[in-house]
Amino acid sequence: MGIRNKLFVTFLATFLVLILAASGFFFFAFERSLSKYIDERQQAQVERLAEHLGVLYSQRGSWRFLLEEPRLLGRLYWLAGDRETRRERGDDKRPDAPRHLTLLTPNKRPLLGPPPPSRLSQQVPIHAGGELVGWLAYPDQEAIRDKLDRRFQERLLRFMATMAVVGLVLSLLVSWLLARHLVAPVTALTRHTRRLREGEYEARLTSRRRDELGELIRHVNGLGERLDQGRRARQRWFSDIAHELRTPLSVLQGELEAMVDGVRPLNQDGIAALEAQVRQLTHLVNDLHDLALADGGNLRYHFRPLDLDSLCEDAVDAVRPALERRQVSLETTLPAAPISGDPVRLRQLLDNLLQNSLKYTDPGGRVRLELEAEGDQWRLTLDDSAPGVPDEALPRLFDHLYRVESSRNRDTGGAGLGLAIGQRIVEAHGGTMSAAHSPLGGLRIIVRLPSGS
Repeated sequence: MGIRNKLFVTFLATFLVLILAASGFFFFAFERSLSKYIDERQQAQVERLAEHLGVLYSQRGSWRFLLEEPRLLGRLYWLAGDRETRRERGDDKRPDAPRHLTLLTPNKRPLLGPPPPSRLSQQVPIHAGGELVGWLAYPDQEAIRDKLDRRFQERLLRFMATMAVVGLVLSLLVSWLLARHLVAPVTALTRHTRRLREGEYEARLTSRRRDELGELIRHVNGLGERLDQGRRARQRWFSDIAHELRTPLSVLQGELEAMVDGVRPLNQDGIAALEAQVRQLTHLVNDLHDLALADGGNLRYHFRPLDLDSLCEDAVDAVRPALERRQVSLETTLPAAPISGDPVRLRQLLDNLLQNSLKYTDPGGRVRLELEAEGDQWRLTLDDSAPGVPDEALPRLFDHLYRVESSRNRDTGGAGLGLAIGQRIVEAHGGTMSAAHSPLGGLRIIVRLPSGS
């Protein structure tokens, strides 16, 4: 059974139980009220009759007038009823003696009328001049209920039956509408997830709901958007990888074909050029492998206490000769900075950052590396001089294979993986990495790492 049918049956059963419970309670309460009303009306009418009989007994001195004319008791009972009741009943002629009334002597012996029932009998005394002269006995209201009362009860039962049928129809309609309304977004979500499973990641659901189902729809739309972004990133990633691998392979192929055709001599310089291309290709493959491991959380780290300032000095010493050859000045401010980290991965981070500044800083420029405490963190700032980075390029510097220059010329830059790998290393150490414009005119890279103290 589907969820719509389950909801429909649940709502219908609930409404039916409520209707039956309300109808039963109403009928029971009304029946009790009606019975009490009839009892009180009968009691009042018999008491008025007892007063009339007491007056007549005082006038006649005995009950002989009733024994000689029994129908007089019926006329007196009729006169004892209230006028409104007689008008509603339509009693135009005076009835005979009521069959349910019994006139008793003071010692409760039957004098006129049927013998009173032994059970459920009510007795009203008759007084004349302050003396008990008899009793009027009558059974409970079930025995004396007249045709009008029964017709009224029958009409009430028909009305309640009609209302029960109307309630059943309304319950069916409301249950169906509620089940349809609640299941509609679930059905739409089912169709939408099926489209997502088939690869239609650009599909979106429109909903103005503000309940949990609306929140679920928004989450599913967000999931579709992330899947669409992932698909496009994956396509771009494959395209960029193919481009990055194609360039050194094309150069290698061209060099080898030139040597085979005799256009270029097979000498030391040619082999060195081939070796440089192979080295660059190997470096690219290694970077891709490291980045894949970092994205999958499989890049291994071995944390231990170390001095970040010593690690920075070693990295600066390694790149200093290259900076001097490009006539780029280097400034450092490296106070003692104890941290807990992986020295190999952090050295890889520093090498990537310094090599990036080396490649993208014009000859005669400046590079500045500063290390300072910032709360419970160490802040490492690397600034370089022109050329700078456009505003729109700053958020994308840490994307895979992204480089600012559109020509992708390796004379000025690498494959665009250094910053992406560096960001994964910093995140693995519980830190953050961001980019901004440098006051020196180039790029500023800010790395924050937790303090080891």
